[in-house]
Amino acid sequence: METFDLARLTDFDFEAVCKDIFEKEFGVALEIFSTGKDGGVDLRHYRASGHELIVQCKHWVRSSEAKLVSYMSKTELPKIKKLQPGRYVLATSMSLTKGTKDKLYEALKPYVKSPGDIFGQEELNALLRRHDDVVRRHLRLWLTSASVLQSLLSKSVLTRSHALAHEVNNTLKVYATNESYSRAIDLLEQVHVCVIAGIPGIGKTTLAHVICANYLSAGYELIEISEDVEEANGIWDDAVPQVFYYDDFLGQTALEEKLGKNEDGRLLSLMKRVSASPNKRFVLTTREYILAQAKRRYERLDRHSFDVQTCVIDVADYTYRTRAVILYNHLYNSNLPRDIRSRFADRSAYQPIITHRNFNPRIIAATLAEAHFLSDDNSSITAEVLRNLEEPSRIWGHIVENQLSHSELLLVKLTFSLLGNVRVEELQDIWVSNGFQVRDFRRAIATLDGTMLKTSRLGGYVFSGFHNPSVRDYMKTYFQERPEEVLELINSAQKFEQISGLWVGLSVADSENMSALFGRWREDVELAVSKLFPVAGIRTHSHSSPQGDPVYRAAICLEMGIDIDSVDIRELGLAEVMENDPVANATDQDVVIQLIRQLKRIDSAGMEDVIQETAASAVEWSLGDISTWDLIEWADGYIDDLEREVPGLDTYSARETLNDARDDYAKSAADDWLDGDGSYSSVDEMRDIVSHYQNVGYFEHPSIDLDALNEKIEAQDAEHSVPEVARPLDHLNDPTERLERSEIEIVQSMMESLRSDEDR
Repeated sequence: METFDLARLTDFDFEAVCKDIFEKEFGVALEIFSTGKDGGVDLRHYRASGHELIVQCKHWVRSSEAKLVSYMSKTELPKIKKLQPGRYVLATSMSLTKGTKDKLYEALKPYVKSPGDIFGQEELNALLRRHDDVVRRHLRLWLTSASVLQSLLSKSVLTRSHALAHEVNNTLKVYATNESYSRAIDLLEQVHVCVIAGIPGIGKTTLAHVICANYLSAGYELIEISEDVEEANGIWDDAVPQVFYYDDFLGQTALEEKLGKNEDGRLLSLMKRVSASPNKRFVLTTREYILAQAKRRYERLDRHSFDVQTCVIDVADYTYRTRAVILYNHLYNSNLPRDIRSRFADRSAYQPIITHRNFNPRIIAATLAEAHFLSDDNSSITAEVLRNLEEPSRIWGHIVENQLSHSELLLVKLTFSLLGNVRVEELQDIWVSNGFQVRDFRRAIATLDGTMLKTSRLGGYVFSGFHNPSVRDYMKTYFQERPEEVLELINSAQKFEQISGLWVGLSVADSENMSALFGRWREDVELAVSKLFPVAGIRTHSHSSPQGDPVYRAAICLEMGIDIDSVDIRELGLAEVMENDPVANATDQDVVIQLIRQLKRIDSAGMEDVIQETAASAVEWSLGDISTWDLIEWADGYIDDLEREVPGLDTYSARETLNDARDDYAKSAADDWLDGDGSYSSVDEMRDIVSHYQNVGYFEHPSIDLDALNEKIEAQDAEHSVPEVARPLDHLNDPTERLERSEIEIVQSMMESLRSDEDR
């Protein structure tokens, strides 16, 4: 039997839900009134005879039944007597015993006609089960039903990511419906894939969480991708409806993590596979500018039609009312004292916030989370929100300048110098090598985890990195304003990745000035690089991260040496290329291209031969694993990239090797698929094989029957067609949408409820 967690509703949500329930139940239209000015009336139906039906809504979730009886008898009863309603109905989110209902009835009669006019949690749940359309209309109510919450905490989700289930659970408390939700759901229903893009803090992850909860309620299994898309392929089940979720799939900065070898191809293959599967959905998030950068970097991503799969969240999605709901929900669910929350009930306090040109949910949430550190005057909280909207870096600036201990600030700086998530043991080793105490490190990471930093467990190891991209954004500004602290980090660095992390991370913010600064510190930088270049690299969260890759080190040394005019640093990178052939063991295709581009910047005798040899090594590297169709296609495209980068590169033999491998693989895969059990390849791969041989200039492979393949593909599609599971809502209205007043009045009514002085 379905139950609903009414405690998770806000006061205003609860009134709106009661309005819809009792309109259905009583068959009348009900007016709704502002909290704090109701005179004992929340909902009212006025009859021509003069007899009023009044519904009073008491959203008491942390109080006792005895307090409710006392409050209704002493505070509300005098109001009721003054109103003299024809019928008085009491609705409360509390669970009521028979004895409590009888006491309330005795206290409130004759206005309450019977104990049946007193609705507690159990009675309201029964009405909601009766009126499913009311449930579906209210997003927070629907997505916090017992079935959805139970799905969030199911064993399959806990096995994959307990943290994700917890985050989604919290998101549902503060989410405010807006048009981006409908656009995203429409995309997922039409093409099964949705890339949620937008500026930092606009609500991409929040929207993704709500969508995931939505599909969970429709019977889908939630799969979080935290490493690469192979995780999805490894847990794919044709018979089970599944929604795959990949947050920040291109990284948080487009620098700290690059797509690994053929990762772009595997990503697009998974998107294609999901699109062809009726019971699969794929939700991804990224910043708009990172998606644009990735499309410039990866040709296959550039060729992909992301436009038809992308839902861009824009500030325009946040209407006046939606912004107010976002602010209200964060206030309602905050730990702020009631008197502080009540300050936002004044229009002069909330209106400048919700109409601000830089309105941003993350900024509001972060400011309110730190509000207890502000002064206690009436204007400080609202003024702080406005100041942070004007200058978002102040959110973290306030914490850094006023709250962090020396050890905590040092750990934040150290984290910035290491791009990406790093094993905690690596951070601790660097910390201890600098002469600091282990206990201070452990205290610092325990304090910062969940605020500026975030730890996660993967493969038996604990990793640490910034909690969200805005922290890194702030630290860029922090170091730009304090260049002497960059030099301190360089001189105390224990890993080469710290030097390269500072070089890359700060160059993004101000490339010209950072190069000038590193040039001014040339001797310090040369000393640090020469000392740390031979030291083993760090281990990051992502196996595809290039930071420990010798190719990456060589490319960074070449770039840094050229830009700051350091022959010593440049020669370190060049020696790595000429003596050790790092490309042979590369892990990142893009870094290999970056290395070749840096070599092309060196104007000295013999460099053309070095470039040709490096590119030839890259060609051989690309052929290192061509055991699958996707890897063959990736190698073919990568050799195209190398030919464009290095004119005159001899790739004839490599092309022959690829063509032979492609024909052999296609023959083996097709034979197994046509004559065997079909487990060797997927139907999508068969489509790709057929498509390739139909598009390369001839219409059949010498030993593959393309017509037979096409026939079996069609038969497989029909045989394995999986019926659609329950479709999520086409549209979910804001709980206030049906209220019969202007938008400004609705917002004022909602914010007024923050004044409530009832002990709930």
